[in-house]
Amino acid sequence: MILPPHLNGYKNVAHGGVVSALLDETMGWAATVFGETHPMYVTGELTVKFLSPVLVGVEIEVRSRLVEDAGRLAYCEGEIRCGGKVCARARGKFVPMSPEGTAEVIPYLRFDGCRRFRKIFDAYRTGE
Repeated sequence: MILPPHLNGYKNVAHGGVVSALLDETMGWAATVFGETHPMYVTGELTVKFLSPVLVGVEIEVRSRLVEDAGRLAYCEGEIRCGGKVCARARGKFVPMSPEGTAEVIPYLRFDGCRRFRKIFDAYRTGE
């Protein structure tokens, strides 16, 4: 992805909150997509290490993965790369959402192109 210039903190450098949000979002989805225990998660703890500036206006890559689905918590890791260099790393603990909370969120999500999401969330959409 390419971050637009208005997301900078300093000239040509992404704001740390934006960097954190990208890692938080992708790690949360890693737990949701690859976890086996619960359909959706919220962030319980997020730790970000800023290693070098994440630039705006150039292509960056955000990668996250589920490390462990421990039932009561999902543990994830993520990183942001720019020009092949790791600029930020994160670890997070993600807490399962309740079935009621998940049902409230479903109408706001767009996942038309992903069969895995449809499989996870169809029961909530149809009320099953």
